[in-house]
Amino acid sequence: MKIKGIVWVGTATDRFDETVRFFKDTLGLSAFQEHEGLSILRLESGEWVEVFGPSDPHFAEFDSGPVVEFLVDDLDDARAELEGKGVEFLTENHGFGDYRWTHFRGPDGNVYGITTGPYGAGSP
Repeated sequence: MKIKGIVWVGTATDRFDETVRFFKDTLGLSAFQEHEGLSILRLESGEWVEVFGPSDPHFAEFDSGPVVEFLVDDLDDARAELEGKGVEFLTENHGFGDYRWTHFRGPDGNVYGITTGPYGAGSP
């Protein structure tokens, strides 16, 4: 398994509106998808920042602060390799369109993830 980059950061917060405004107005990120309790923003280079409010079903998955996902070529192969090294995953593999991801807890107690998909400046 080769880690190709960090392409996704997610955070769950009770201060959803304030956090989204911070990412948009202070940091200058643009939202490309917004729903009740969820805002997906993108950096100019294509990486994503996802903000989850309490009403989003994935809110409870992120109990240890911001979560990063590492880009890999093949999610299933990377997961199998990590499981072979004793890593325990918190979720089944998820997917949306061409994007797939899953999360695990690191030895520090924080949640991390691996992901695949067409991340980059031309992504949605």
